[in-house]
Parts: sequence; C-alpha cells; structure tokens
Amino acid sequence: MVRLGMWLVSLVSLMGNSLLLVAVFGSPSYLSPVKFIIGTISGTNLLTGLCTGTLALLDARTFGEFALHGAQWEMGAGCQATGFLSVLASEGSILFLTLAAVQCSVSVSCARAYGKSPSLGSVQAAAVACLAISFAIAALPLIGVGEYGATPLCTPSPLADGDPSTLGFMVALIMMNSLCFLVITGTYIKLYWDLMKGDFDSIWDCAMIKHVAWLIFTNCLLYCPVAFLTFSSLLGLFPVSEEVVKSVVLVLLPLPSTINPLLYIIFNPHFREDLRLLLTKAHLHHERSMDSISVDTEKSSYDSTQALVSFATEADTVYEGSPTSNPDTMPRIHCPTAVPLVPCQIQMKASQESQKPGENLLKSAPGLTPKGQGPRSSGLEANDCTPFLSGVYHSPAVSANP
Repeated sequence: MVRLGMWLVSLVSLMGNSLLLVAVFGSPSYLSPVKFIIGTISGTNLLTGLCTGTLALLDARTFGEFALHGAQWEMGAGCQATGFLSVLASEGSILFLTLAAVQCSVSVSCARAYGKSPSLGSVQAAAVACLAISFAIAALPLIGVGEYGATPLCTPSPLADGDPSTLGFMVALIMMNSLCFLVITGTYIKLYWDLMKGDFDSIWDCAMIKHVAWLIFTNCLLYCPVAFLTFSSLLGLFPVSEEVVKSVVLVLLPLPSTINPLLYIIFNPHFREDLRLLLTKAHLHHERSMDSISVDTEKSSYDSTQALVSFATEADTVYEGSPTSNPDTMPRIHCPTAVPLVPCQIQMKASQESQKPGENLLKSAPGLTPKGQGPRSSGLEANDCTPFLSGVYHSPAVSANP
C-alpha cells in the first residue's frame, strides 16, 4: 500500500506541477506577483515529487534485497542529494506559502491606502531571500548538524533514539514551520477582517486570494500529523514504529505537492485562461511556420523558373551570335561517298525516272526553284551535304533508278 502511494504521489506531482509551471511561466498573459509565487511553490513541489520518485525507484530496484544495498545507499552521495533536495523543497514550499499570504495582505492594504500594490521586482527579491534560507537549512546536515543517512529515507529521523543533533535539527524544523503556519494564519485572518470592513474595489484578483487560502488550509491540515509525530517521539508519549514513520514521510509529507497543483488546475480560472492562450499561441506559431514554408517553396520555384528562362535566353543568344548561323561562314560537312544519304521525304516513283537528279532535289527542298525561276541557294555544291530542312540532309548524288 505504501509503495502504491509513493508511485501515485510521485507521478501526479511530477505531471501536475510540470503542467502548472508551463501554464504560469509560458503563458503570454500578465504575470502578477501572487501568480509568480504560485509558480515558485509549484517548482518546490516538483522537487518533492522528484525525491519521492527516486525513493520509489530505489524500492522497486531493491525489492526484497534492500538489506544487501541499504548501507551502500545510506552512505552514498545519492542519499545525501535526495535528502538535501527533500528538505530544500519542503522548507521552500512553506516559506513561499508564507510569502504568498503576506503579499496578498500587503497588496490589499497598499492598494487601499496608496492606490498601488508591491511590484513584481520586490516580490522576486523576497522569493530569492526565501530560497537562500531554504538552501542554508538544507545544507546544515551536510556540515554535521543533523544527518541525512541515518535512515534509508534520507531525511532527518524524528525518532527519540536517534542522534541528538539529528533530533534537534528535526525539532527546529518543526518549530520553524509551525511558526510560519501561525504567521500565515494570522495574516489571512487580518486580510479577511479588512475585507469585511470595506469594499472589494481595491482587489482585482480575488481568485488568487481564494487559491492561496485553499493552499493554506490543505498544507496546514496535512502538516499537523508530521508535527504531532515529531513531538510525540521527542516527549516519549507513545512508541512510534519505523513503519509509521515510513508511511508518514513517504506518503503524507509529500502529499501537499500533489494536492497543490490539482487545486490550481481544477478550480482556478487563471489556469484555463493561460492554457487557452498557450494553445492559441501554439496554433498561430504553427500557421506562421506553414506560411513560411509555402513562401520559401514558391520562392524556390520562382527562382528555378527564372534560372531556366535565363539559361534559354543565353543559349539563344549564343546560337544567334555563333558563326554557324551565317550561311556564308557555315562549315561544310563532307559526307562519305560510299554511303549516300537519301532524303527521307523524297519518294522515287517510276514516272519520275526521266527527271534529272538536280530537279528531284530542288522539288524536295522547299524554297528552292529550278534554274531560271529564281535564285538558287549557294550552299548546294558537289560532294557536300547541306541541311535545307531541320533534321533532313540531301545528297546531290541521287540515282534516278532506285
């Protein structure tokens, strides 16, 4: 059951947060400060899903044989990296959620008092500060304050019989996170109190304020069992088995990383608008690409046609300017006398035996007339083959008797 929960939490977290990040940062719509913080929370939730997926893959790889690989995994760099990313993601998610609550309250107050809200640049600077604090907290076990390899889960163990520094580190995290949730709760109570006293004209994005309220409620509700388990183990109120710790750490602790993106995707109207804009942008980009391909194809076809026309024009110019186009300078082609060429358009009949060979030749060639009726071509001489018609050569030595 725990294995199935691990795989389900990991897959839903990875797919849901990836889709949310694309919708928030890839959409051409306006990126408000609250929307930016929601995107950063989704980024930390994506890291949580990645760490849970890593543990699920390890469990599937060493199923029934973890005792042979447990020590190697706990002392290796993979466990250290997984623990570092897990603590970084969990602390970053809580700090970013605190920033979102504070930003909503300050934005409403500033809009009512000064007519403007905090800029996106100031919110981004605060987000960088929250990320730096998360890095510092996650790096403490790497320098000896706490330990990531105490358990195969690669997280600081909340058990009382663990290392004192590890237990102290876990208690400090629980107290700091509880303080953050108290600040979040107080901030939103003040926000709703202010809204009840005035009108909603100063609020332009009520959907994001409601979404942050849903995030606060679900994250606080799911974080309470983790805090209760830690303090119960510290005080020794009742014994806590490793199976309970494994179920809480692997399923319940990363569960907000699965629910947070689903709340945004299902209930927030900004997601549907961003998705519609993304699809419209992709459709326009596809149409522009197809138009560009069509223009390039037409241009290449036009260039090929122009090249063929230029080639034909140059060929005609060369032919007209060549010496062979002048009949006076045309080189004479000597045909061998052994194989006389017979005109293909001349049919020798028995009734034409009395005619002279020269007259038969003149009658077969248009444009030539017998002697005395017009000028005779100067290209006709003995032992020469002169092309009177295109593709037809006439021989002067044509026998009257075929």
